[in-house]
Amino acid sequence: MESSEKGTPTEFGLKILQNLYPKSAPRAAQIQPHQTLHEEERFSQKEIDDIVKKIPYGKAPGYDGIDNIIVKVIFNSFPSVLLDFFNKCLELKFFPDPLKIGLVILFHKTGKEEQNIKSYRPISLLPTLGKLLQKLLLHIFNFHLKT
Repeated sequence: MESSEKGTPTEFGLKILQNLYPKSAPRAAQIQPHQTLHEEERFSQKEIDDIVKKIPYGKAPGYDGIDNIIVKVIFNSFPSVLLDFFNKCLELKFFPDPLKIGLVILFHKTGKEEQNIKSYRPISLLPTLGKLLQKLLLHIFNFHLKT
C-alpha cells in the first residue's frame, strides 16, 4: 500500500484487511466508532463482591506483599475503595503497570540435579489487585463476545 494514503487509521486498517482477506474483511459501514462508557459498563459492587469472596486464603502474595486476606479485610471494611479503583481503571482504559509485575520463584523438583535448569519449576506470583482487575475485565470481555 502506498505510504501517501489518506484517511483515518480505521479506514487504512480496513484497506489492509480487505487486501489481505477480501472475502471476510469488514466494510467501513460495519465498523462502529468507539463509544464512551455507559453507566451499565461500570463494575457493580456485586461483581466485585462475587470475585473477592472467591479469592482463596493461604496463597502467596505478589511482590507488593498484599495478601489475599488483606484484600478481603479492605473490601469488607471499605467496599467502595476497590469499586472506585477498578471503575477508574475501566474509565481510563488503563491497567496499572505495578499490577502486572510478577515475582518469579523457582521450585526445585525432587530428585533432580540442582545444577540443571530443567530441575526447577517456575511460578509467577502476581499482585492480588491485578488478578482481581483481570477477572473483572474478563467478565466484560466475555459479555461482549456473547452479545
